Amino acid sequence: MVELKFADPSKKIIGLNGRFLVAQRTGVQRSAYQLFRTVIEQGTQFNFILFTGESELFAPEWQRPNVQLVTSPLSQRTVVRNHFWEQVELPRLAKRYKVDLLHSPANLAPLAFKGKSIVNIHDLCFLVQPAWFSFSFRLIYRWLVPQIARNSSLVITNSNYSKNDILSLLKLNVDRIRLTYWSVDPIFHEFNKPYVSRDDRIIFVGSLEPRKNLRGLLKGFSLYKQRNPNSKTRLTVVGCENPLFADAGISGADVSADVDFRGYISDRELAELFGSSKALVYPSFYEGFGFPPLEAMAAGTPVVTSRTSSLPEVVGNAALLVDPYSQEDIAEKIAKALNPEVAFELIEAGTKQVKQFSWKQVGEHMIDIYSEILAQPS
Repeated sequence: MVELKFADPSKKIIGLNGRFLVAQRTGVQRSAYQLFRTVIEQGTQFNFILFTGESELFAPEWQRPNVQLVTSPLSQRTVVRNHFWEQVELPRLAKRYKVDLLHSPANLAPLAFKGKSIVNIHDLCFLVQPAWFSFSFRLIYRWLVPQIARNSSLVITNSNYSKNDILSLLKLNVDRIRLTYWSVDPIFHEFNKPYVSRDDRIIFVGSLEPRKNLRGLLKGFSLYKQRNPNSKTRLTVVGCENPLFADAGISGADVSADVDFRGYISDRELAELFGSSKALVYPSFYEGFGFPPLEAMAAGTPVVTSRTSSLPEVVGNAALLVDPYSQEDIAEKIAKALNPEVAFELIEAGTKQVKQFSWKQVGEHMIDIYSEILAQPS
């Protein structure tokens, strides 16, 4: 057992489930990362133990007097091992190091842990549309997540839409669920270029999976190009396939010469790409929150997104809303977003909208929740 030494050992100990830190960072992992950074920065009244992979041992964001790391041999390549660690080894570690509260921010948590615990459940898409996921993924999640939710002291989610799904599908009492909107990494504010100097390009950001509706976007973009033959606009697709999800159903016939695939890129590269593009087009079928529209707004980029699930709740009146099932509507909204007059209106509205989301507020809310749960009888 590694001996941990805190500057003030009298403080309550928050255990942080950092399994997600060894996974490729898509929306869930990126939000969990920002959440942990925020609560550690603001939760100076607590001590934190971050249980994670060895790769995080010297990461500068965890080097604080009230933070200690307990590492295990986890990695992107050891998925089965990571699941075993979370369900079997993590509860033992949390008990051994006497954590007062265990926080799991990325949908899954150890069922065997019997102490006070919090889990973030981002959405229930695997219950709403199981065909969008691989057989193994939906089998595990459909069995595990409902039990985790019932086993946890409190469930945190990130939109009213997801909260209502959790209430109706998992049958939890409303007092066991809390809503906390996410925010965006400050880096997305740093690459806001003037609209007139931007590349003639629209972008899509997301995993290449059915619910993101990339195929619908490709068909809508093709229709836009047919109707505007003199347009030089290109579509850049950022994202990659994931074995957890079903095939996105994209064929060679869906992809034109005006489409570029970039694969997975860093947040800095993505922020630069947002800041040099004329619009984000994000016609996803289902989102528990949906980071790309807010990230685009932070970079001063006009947004076209779906009028489904949580997306209207997140973007407010600052985006053009589209029917994701209509290629016609997607084509029309692309053309509208590329109109400079409309674009400037969207940029102004988006700049105001994104200011409503703050990681500082998220951190303050989470610290209050920690204090509330710790004050409850064991």
